[in-house]
Amino acid sequence: MSVAKKRNARIKYLKNSISENLELVGTPDTMLYIIIISLVIFGIMSVFTASASEGSEIYNNSAYFLIKHVLAVILGFIVLKVTSRIDFKKWKAWAKPIAIVVILLTAATLIPGLGRTDYGSSRWLAWLPIQPSELAKIATIMLVSSAIVDSKSLFTRKMATHLIMIIVMIVIVLKQPNLSSAVILTMVTVSLLLAGGVSFRLIGGFGASVFGLILSFGYERFMHGYQLKRIMGWLDPWSDPQGIGYNIIQSLYAIGSGGLFGVGYGMSRQKLFWLPFGYTDFIFAVISEELGLIGCIILIGLFTAFIYRGFFIASKCANHFGKLVAFGITFVIGFQAFTNMAVATGVFPVTGVTLPLISHGGTSVVITMAMLGILLNISRKRIKKVQPNEVTNA
Repeated sequence: MSVAKKRNARIKYLKNSISENLELVGTPDTMLYIIIISLVIFGIMSVFTASASEGSEIYNNSAYFLIKHVLAVILGFIVLKVTSRIDFKKWKAWAKPIAIVVILLTAATLIPGLGRTDYGSSRWLAWLPIQPSELAKIATIMLVSSAIVDSKSLFTRKMATHLIMIIVMIVIVLKQPNLSSAVILTMVTVSLLLAGGVSFRLIGGFGASVFGLILSFGYERFMHGYQLKRIMGWLDPWSDPQGIGYNIIQSLYAIGSGGLFGVGYGMSRQKLFWLPFGYTDFIFAVISEELGLIGCIILIGLFTAFIYRGFFIASKCANHFGKLVAFGITFVIGFQAFTNMAVATGVFPVTGVTLPLISHGGTSVVITMAMLGILLNISRKRIKKVQPNEVTNA
């Protein structure tokens, strides 16, 4: 390396060092904190009422699922506190290692003895109580954001490498099978690419190529028979009311019974073994029945406020990587929330998507809180005491 290059590298290092060390960091966004706490409290109340009867019948303890959920919330707040204190810029360097770990963990769910199969899907690890597909959301956000910062084209080595890693995660998730998580990973990838300035035509062409590749191999390799039946059941649930259409019909009964003010907290009839997964996938239906339209408006309002605040934080962030990460976190949580509500109301086919911070589910709660901690860190106002251009004669 020449003397001039060494000098320029030294100057660049000093600029970055001074920028980082002489940075005033403010407090996290208060409004976002209030929204998070409100959703957590709403979730604790909802899990208890939706799961009490099943907990009492199966485990002889009406608070069984509530206790598990509260423990997950406590762990989630600890994780949130940790991630909120980590400078978000560090995640850029960690994106690839995190993705490699997630790929290995997700692949392990498909290996007999390492993975655990529940309801026909191998989404869990037998030796570790986590669902790796939840971790894939963070990995995807970090991979796409870090690649876009360095290039807005799909035709760079870093972008190609990161997109290949995301595709590998999606393929593994599809093989579990877990179509809903695969859709979420795909949607957040596309949305981040668009938000990062990648050409819509380029993304469309790439997507069409992937879709054509899937069709050439046969969609049966990626979609299972029961998933196709779910789509048919969504189009006409009354064609098989005791079979594939049962879940959505019972969900609509619960929602319709709620009226304006609901039947009262704890008074749901559908949760008494009529509505399957009432404390996870269809918790919104129980909320609708007990709290009525007013309760639904409050819950939807909280998620709408979260989305607004998240995008506001993204728009105010001066760092390009932080801006994209804030957008990705807000998008994935908001998209998952409204997908869950859309499933419960029959707008979307039945999927295994939980309602973030509301549904029972340890991994989902903890990972969501981890992402919210990162968002809180991004929301902290950063003011540099010394501008980099002040260091010119070092």
